[in-house]
Amino acid sequence: MAAGDGAVHEQVAQGLREHPAKKGMRFNILVTAVEIGGSIGLFHLAQRMGANDVVSYLIGSIAPVVGGFMVWAKARKFSGASAAIFAFTALSAVIALIGSTAPKVLLYKDCAVTALIGLIFLGSCVLVRKPLVFYMAQRYGTDGTHDGMAIFDAMWDISRDFRTCMYVISYLWAVLFLIQAAGTVLIIRQTRYSTAYNYDQILPWAAIGLGIVGSIAIGRYFNKKGEARGGAANAVPVR
Repeated sequence: MAAGDGAVHEQVAQGLREHPAKKGMRFNILVTAVEIGGSIGLFHLAQRMGANDVVSYLIGSIAPVVGGFMVWAKARKFSGASAAIFAFTALSAVIALIGSTAPKVLLYKDCAVTALIGLIFLGSCVLVRKPLVFYMAQRYGTDGTHDGMAIFDAMWDISRDFRTCMYVISYLWAVLFLIQAAGTVLIIRQTRYSTAYNYDQILPWAAIGLGIVGSIAIGRYFNKKGEARGGAANAVPVR
């Protein structure tokens, strides 16, 4: 390993020590609570105040936008993750207003959006420079500050294993969202609207929970692989 590469790797390692994910854990939990609880709470509050199902659905979509602004306020920039959340929310709202606005049809449209998101995860692996998971990792893998997020940009530039890891995790998330969309469709068909709405808000986060667990396992695997590769490179005598 070249001396310059070693110095860069050490800078990245130092940055991760200074901006660990656990420092931003409370903030990320708060943002997630706003996004999940806010969606459900605003929906039911709007219904109690006399709003119809369509209006209640759209009001519930405000919560993820608020979460995105919270991330921006801390990092002082709109990360790729925040941009994705805004895009997903806008996409859901637009599709909700197209065609029929029958209550359950709105939920079916939500499933279509979820499936489309899964396809976007797949598409990001081939159509753009960095897969979508990279930007999610920037948000949840550091303390969420501007400097913390910059560390992931450096890791992308210097580590082949890190780049491969991001692609593998992207495929995992794509599959999870597609399965979740199909499962939600079955629930909508068999339950009343208000119950189906709650599941429609909760199941995506269940899929996200599984994705996080799987992402951690995959990340640890590639981290060990990278360390082994680095150890082997250091063992080669320099002539």
